[in-house]
Amino acid sequence: MDPEDFIDNIYLALLESNWTMNEIDSMDIIYYLKLLGKKAEREKKYIDDIL
Repeated sequence: MDPEDFIDNIYLALLESNWTMNEIDSMDIIYYLKLLGKKAEREKKYIDDIL
């Protein structure tokens, strides 16, 4: 996925969650991406966790 598609998907997800374009444009996108990274890290499953 190229960066433009990635950002478009973020915008679409936020718009579907009732954010406005102005709210999205004025937010700290770098911090938001860091939060998404932390969320993805927490949700990783390891074989040791399953067994």
